[in-house]
Formats: sequence, C-alpha cells, structure tokens
Amino acid sequence: MLFLSAVFLGVQGVLALIFLDWMTRLRLGEDSPAKHGISNQQSSRLGGLAVAMLVLCFFLLEITNEQSGVERDLLVYGFNGLALVAVILCALMGLTEDLKPDFLSPRARLGLKFLVFGAVGYLWPELIPTELGVAPFDFLLSLPVLGWLLLTIFLVGFINAMNMADGANGLVAGIVFCALFIFYGQTGRVIDASLVSAFGVFLIFNVIKGRLFLGDMGTYGAGCAVALYSLVGFNLGSFSLMFLAALFAYPCIDFLVSIGRRLLQGRSPFSPDNDHLHNRIYFQLAKRLGSGVLANSLTGLLISGSTSGLVLLGYSQQWWPISSNEWGVVFVVQIAAYLVAFIIFGRGRGLSQYSEAI
Repeated sequence: MLFLSAVFLGVQGVLALIFLDWMTRLRLGEDSPAKHGISNQQSSRLGGLAVAMLVLCFFLLEITNEQSGVERDLLVYGFNGLALVAVILCALMGLTEDLKPDFLSPRARLGLKFLVFGAVGYLWPELIPTELGVAPFDFLLSLPVLGWLLLTIFLVGFINAMNMADGANGLVAGIVFCALFIFYGQTGRVIDASLVSAFGVFLIFNVIKGRLFLGDMGTYGAGCAVALYSLVGFNLGSFSLMFLAALFAYPCIDFLVSIGRRLLQGRSPFSPDNDHLHNRIYFQLAKRLGSGVLANSLTGLLISGSTSGLVLLGYSQQWWPISSNEWGVVFVVQIAAYLVAFIIFGRGRGLSQYSEAI
C-alpha cells in the first residue's frame, strides 16, 4: 500500500494512507461483518468521511501551489452552489447512518432525498435534460412539471443504486475513480484532480486492507456528485447518453435487476438481501481461494474493472468520441455479461445465501 500510494501521489499519498489506517482504528462507524454478506472481518463505515477530508486537504494543497486554480474552477468551467449544497446534504444524511444505524428510517431517508433533489431540480431547471434522443422521454422532459419529477426520481434512484452496490472492496470506489478520472481529463480542474487523488488512495487502501468502506456518506456523496456532473456534461454535449450508461452500468443494472427480483418474490423492492451479483461472485471465489479478503477485493476489481474500467480503457484509447452513442455497443455487452454472470455464479448457493442482510 505504501509503495503504490507513493508512486501515485508521493509523500502526500503516503500521509493519506497513514490517515486512512488511523480512521479504521476509531471506534466509530463500525460495520458488522454480516451486513453485506461479503465481508468476514470487522471494518469501518467512515470511508466517506475520510475521503471528504482528503479531498479538502488535496484541494487546499493544489490551490496553494497554483494560485489560479480557484479562478479556473469557478469561472472558466462554471460553478453552481446548488450542486455543492446537494452533495453536502446527501453526504451528511449518509453520515448519520454510518455513525448511528437506523437513526433515520428508510422512509425518512427516501423522503429527504426527494426533498433535496426536488429542490435542486426546481432551483436549477437547466439541469433537466432537454433531449435524450428517445421521442417519448423527450416529450415528457419538455413538460416542466414532468421533467422536474423525472429528474428527481432519476437522482434519487441513482444514489440508491450506488449505495446498494457498496459491498465488495474496490467496487463503488473503482467505479467512481474511473468516472472522476475521465471527468478530470475533460476539465483539468483542481477540484477534480483532488477528487481523483482522494479516491485513488482510498481505492488502494480499500482493496488491499479491506477494513474501510465508503459507507452511506461516501456512496450518497459520491453518487450525488457524479450524477450531477454527468447531467451537466450531458446537457453541454460533452457526454452521450450511451457513454454515461456504459460508465455507470453496474450500479444501474444491478439496481434494476434487484428491484425486479424482489418484486417477483413478493418483497419490498428496497428490502436488503445478499443476492446481488457481487455477492454471487464473492461466494464462488471464496470457496476456491480460501481467503475472504482476497475474494472480496477480486470481486470488486473484477466488476469495476470490466464495466467502468473498460470504459476508461476505451476513453484512453479513443475508441469513439465520448459524445457518440456508439458506446451503446459496450453497454449492451455489459447487460448481456451481467445476466450471464448472474446465472453462472448463482449455481451451488444454498438458501441461506439468499437471506436478508442483518
């Protein structure tokens, strides 16, 4: 971990790694090994808080070294304070759950998310896409009230999808890192460089150590940030719908499949369980490797690498322009691969493996 962090960020990376290790030793935000059905050791849910603090530190260091950084971030590429407020509110909502589980009921959290994003959509109407290229949706989005409602539902669903996928080491962190790396490649902003650095160090620590999860604060905050970032980029014509679909394929596909599966079973669509694709892959790997941490990390890296990582590879190799809908080919392949893997890796699992998370 020290070697990789030093290569990635030098002395700053080493110090950040030491800080993350210290966070795991705090007796706060402890996560039950049985919660995700994929971890076999006591861990911390304060990864989101740790990443937020690292982002702030890296940002302050960058603008100290480059005085024009703040001006470029705020003026050249534009800034909307509502985005920052929304990210902070979502992160704080998640932090309460990390520090005190069930402090807010699932219904209360869902209501607060709708309230936050409903306000964002109302105060920031330019965020509502005007043209998806799908006639029925374009018509609905052109209607102010329906457009606002669809935007709100999408944002709430997206951060829930990110939260639901947070189970394997390096899974959500890997997806977010790939997305932020691409965003930074497009903007060159100081804040984006700080986000990439923070998530990069966290990804190294999360995969190797396996004792620090992003938690609700991390998944809510990061989910909100990349969702708003994607919408702005899409509306500016920087990203195509298919590029973004491929980039965030796993959380979105897994979320929809999980909702459908639970409805078919006669259960609440938002009830927790341990039957996600990452649970199935972990079960099979753990049987063969004999190491829970190794199986956990391989699961996360395999999924994030073959979905968002594949898009990052295509972006770096310039397969197609990121504004092209040809990325739909990758998205279709990802859907097919998910369904095949879901069936294959589900073989041999006992009924106890499908029980609800504790």
